[in-house]
Amino acid sequence: MSKAKKNSSALPSVFDLPLLLAAVCTGVFYYFVTQDGMQGSLIQRYTTQHAVEYVIVAAFIWGLVDAALRFCTFPREIFALKQEWLPPRKGRENVSQAGVLLAQVEKKSTMLKQSRIGRRYIEALTYLDEKGSSAELAEHLRSLADQDYELTQSNFGLIRFICWVTPMFGFLGTVIHFGTALSGQEASSLGDNLPTVVAAMGTAFNATTVALSAATTMMFCLFLCERTERGIITAIDRRAERELLNRFEVVDANLTPFLSAVQAANQTTLDAVAAHGERQLNAWSQALVALQQQAEAQQQWQSQVFAATLEKFEERVNENDHNREDKLSKAITALASHSQDHHALIDASVQRVAGLQNEFAQLATALSGVLEGDREMLQLQAHLADNLRLLRETQQIDSVLHELTAAIHLLTARAQSISGSGSASIPKRAA
Repeated sequence: MSKAKKNSSALPSVFDLPLLLAAVCTGVFYYFVTQDGMQGSLIQRYTTQHAVEYVIVAAFIWGLVDAALRFCTFPREIFALKQEWLPPRKGRENVSQAGVLLAQVEKKSTMLKQSRIGRRYIEALTYLDEKGSSAELAEHLRSLADQDYELTQSNFGLIRFICWVTPMFGFLGTVIHFGTALSGQEASSLGDNLPTVVAAMGTAFNATTVALSAATTMMFCLFLCERTERGIITAIDRRAERELLNRFEVVDANLTPFLSAVQAANQTTLDAVAAHGERQLNAWSQALVALQQQAEAQQQWQSQVFAATLEKFEERVNENDHNREDKLSKAITALASHSQDHHALIDASVQRVAGLQNEFAQLATALSGVLEGDREMLQLQAHLADNLRLLRETQQIDSVLHELTAAIHLLTARAQSISGSGSASIPKRAA
């Protein structure tokens, strides 16, 4: 029987999942073949002429279903091969590490643990964990590989049986057809019944044709499935040897009790060292707590001293601020008095500038009078020039000289009066 029976644990043990699926597929196949549309077709003629052909078709479908179910397990095996089962090794490890690796493998999903490589790792690591030695690990791995090859042979036992028995069914159908065609025939009437006998013989050979075709197809499917599964098993063997064979230290199994005693003694020593270390850590922790308390007390005392010093400093700063305010108020008072004196001096200067402004106005008035006199003198000179021209024309020089002398005296008197008024004003400005 096929190993697919494990996937149908809810069914009774007398039933097989490929058998049930094959029965359903056979019923569906003959339902469509017996339809009116299939009457006279090649498929109907080769599969429905005799009861042996029904048996051949049912066995063929049974083998195909079993091969298809086996083929559906290959993706899981390929996916499991691509997983990382064990961490990379760093030199030889102790055999006791096998238990840790086994626990790590057991954490994988159920689908991965039920794969070929998952079962190989679990069985090998369980062997190492139970035996406590890796001396015979190579033989155990070869034994597991042989078990996998035997399992492959048993997995495809049903297909081999169908490939072997299907031609026998074909020959049986041929013999039965020949017997049916020739039974009851007499030698005298054989010539009259020859067309019927020949038709029966053709039907007999149809059974052999169907059987040989089914056997050939099943053998091809068997070849593909076996080749794929053997390739997977070979990859599993190489990976198991690469990751497990030289991973652990080789220790003789006879030395295991002594090593266990040494390991127990070492464990006792380690426990004592751990206890001593724990006591030492407790002592150190108590000393650290005392030091921390002392540091906190010293920090509190320093903070108190700092607060007192800061208070004194604030008092001195306040006192200095008070003295500085007194000095500043005195300076502001002195500055105010100086400012008043300065304002008084400025007022006096302003009054003097106003007096000077009045004197400059008088001086400007006198200068304007002088300018007017200059204009009159210019006019007089113009008149004199005209008079001289007239005198040259009239030649009355004497009368002109007298007039000119009178004019000179007049100008002299006026100039003296202007200069007297200017000299009188200048001493006043000097005063």
